[in-house]
Amino acid sequence: MKKTLLAVICCAALTPVLSYAARSATCSPVTFGGKGDGKTLNTQAIQRALQQCHDLGGGTVSLTPGIWLSGPLQLLSNTTLDIPKGAVLQASNQEGKFVPAFIGHPAKVNEAFIFASHASHVNLTGGGTLNGDGEQTWWPDALAMRAQVHSGNKKAFTDRFPGIPVANGFPRPWFVEFNDVTQGRIDGLHLTNSPMWNIVIRNSANIAIHKVNITNPVTSPNTDGIDIVSSHDVTVSHADIRTGDDNIAIKSGLVPGSAASASNITVSDSVMRDGHGISVGSETANGIGKVTVQRITFLKTENGIRIKSARDRGNQIGPLVASQLTMTNVATPILVTDSYGGQSGAQGHQEIAPIASAPRTATTPKIDGVQITELKATGAQTAMILSGLPESIVNGIRFDKIQIESQTGILARYVNGDLHRVRVMAANGKPLEKGPAVSLEMR
Repeated sequence: MKKTLLAVICCAALTPVLSYAARSATCSPVTFGGKGDGKTLNTQAIQRALQQCHDLGGGTVSLTPGIWLSGPLQLLSNTTLDIPKGAVLQASNQEGKFVPAFIGHPAKVNEAFIFASHASHVNLTGGGTLNGDGEQTWWPDALAMRAQVHSGNKKAFTDRFPGIPVANGFPRPWFVEFNDVTQGRIDGLHLTNSPMWNIVIRNSANIAIHKVNITNPVTSPNTDGIDIVSSHDVTVSHADIRTGDDNIAIKSGLVPGSAASASNITVSDSVMRDGHGISVGSETANGIGKVTVQRITFLKTENGIRIKSARDRGNQIGPLVASQLTMTNVATPILVTDSYGGQSGAQGHQEIAPIASAPRTATTPKIDGVQITELKATGAQTAMILSGLPESIVNGIRFDKIQIESQTGILARYVNGDLHRVRVMAANGKPLEKGPAVSLEMR
């Protein structure tokens, strides 16, 4: 009896230790025939290593230096895929396994190069590189379709992709996607040559994106840097993003009731280059909660802080709180519009012309609580565009300690708020030009 009791006590005492040890397993794709030689297709070898670590209770799959070719991979709960400095994990579609992704469709396997779904404690780390092979495999068709659409032939797109908005661009796989993930981290990686959107976080919670460097040419099609979709408690910090579309976009879908809102999103201590800036929208049909943006440098982006929605895709949006922003050669430092039509920005005095009223519906955007402080911008084209709707005035504008040098001043319509210590040095026209239903005073 005493021996039995002693055995039970010993086993109980050892269980946490054994569990911790199992969760710290190290697994290698080399064990399963993987090679970082730039020739071998390593999809099965890497996936088997991930499965081994998962089956052991958790652990890390680490690549060795070299070029690792692979088809689509799936991360599993309690696993870390580590790509150290000197290692490149490069997407290859030679087996034809990739499928296109679209925000309006449920997540599915193989719609991203690195995919985690219905998982927890998932990490993608290291000082190495992810290469999506976008320029060779995915961009040519997308650019050809973009050229047709821009020439006026939208039917070429809608016939081929019924139900998908033209603004989405030619559907392709995403690069990295976390779907329905809790406790996830992406840390220290360089992402380049993305097929389409680079990092997609959707239907997820408690996700940290830290020290990522994302580089794609400004001409690359629909290569959003980070898209946060219907997720909450997400942080982005110390990121450096150069891309051909939104640097960061926060969304909640196109159909009301189809997904959750996006809320408690924080972006801090980062650099945005060449893309379309930090955007809320345009897909906001399920609402956007609190978004915090702080200590951000914008360099040659089309916009700085942008909220974009429309009558067919709106809901409650706000508050957005932004502070300590520096912008150099940003075309429009602040853009808030309920009339988004697919354009990346907005230009010209038509932005203060009256808009015909429409009935309020379930998808009417309702923007309230945009607070921006300590912003300095030079080399801007239009200082700000603030454009609500007759049936839905933009409320709660609170700007303070803002200094903008621009060609054109603030263009405003259907908006209420307070501009305190806002100085706009416009080369042409007034610092503030008002359209209908504007209650904004510069103090």
